[in-house]
Amino acid sequence: MQKLNCPTCGKQISAENINVQELIAVCSQCDTVFQFNTPEEKAKRRKVKKPQNLIINDHEKLEMLFRTNFRLDANQAFITSAFGGIAMTIFAFVVGSEYLAGETTFFAPLIFILLATFFLYRAGLVAYNHTHITMDEENVSVSREPLPSIFNQTQNISLHDVTSIKCEETNISKKEQYDTPRYRVWAETANGSRRTIVNDVTEDYAYFISQQLDEKLQYDMPQDMSRLVDSDTDISYEVNEDTAVGKLANS
Repeated sequence: MQKLNCPTCGKQISAENINVQELIAVCSQCDTVFQFNTPEEKAKRRKVKKPQNLIINDHEKLEMLFRTNFRLDANQAFITSAFGGIAMTIFAFVVGSEYLAGETTFFAPLIFILLATFFLYRAGLVAYNHTHITMDEENVSVSREPLPSIFNQTQNISLHDVTSIKCEETNISKKEQYDTPRYRVWAETANGSRRTIVNDVTEDYAYFISQQLDEKLQYDMPQDMSRLVDSDTDISYEVNEDTAVGKLANS
């Protein structure tokens, strides 16, 4: 088990002075209150490189866009749509020949033409459209552009009560043991609920996206840290807002 030491005086912190839920500790020797990260949190917050095919713009708003982030030959939606489009196109030619020979009605080839168009357009949505993520102080918006689709409407994720943005491998990816694991990026609220931002992205994309969104969230978040309360011991701490380190408040 890793030891936790006071950043001010270096004294080892005892277990009773550590609030694991809030990741806050108090030093019994110098009364310094400080925040800390577990090894798991540090690993999640590690700096990751920007994926090569991801474009980022961080001025007034944080914007990120990318096309499909794993190979199309490993994308089930693309493969299904492409094969469906090819099959329906072949059927359309066969039934169209029968129509020209007077063996069927006009509606038979028309149905296959419409089905072929549907599947090929759906494959085009996967291959050509990009995921566009925009973050301001109020919301994270996620859309698929530029081709319109009834399947992928713009989603607006409210940042109200959101405390952090994280990612993890999806349950289906763990269960099926995908060759290329798929991840979900979500916003976590103060009460522990999760709001999905993007799903089914590869690990490098997931960590980079969550890292960028979380950094902007923490930067924009109002720094009202004047009082921190340990729910287990009901002790209040007074914290310096600039350093997140303070002294034990007088009760």
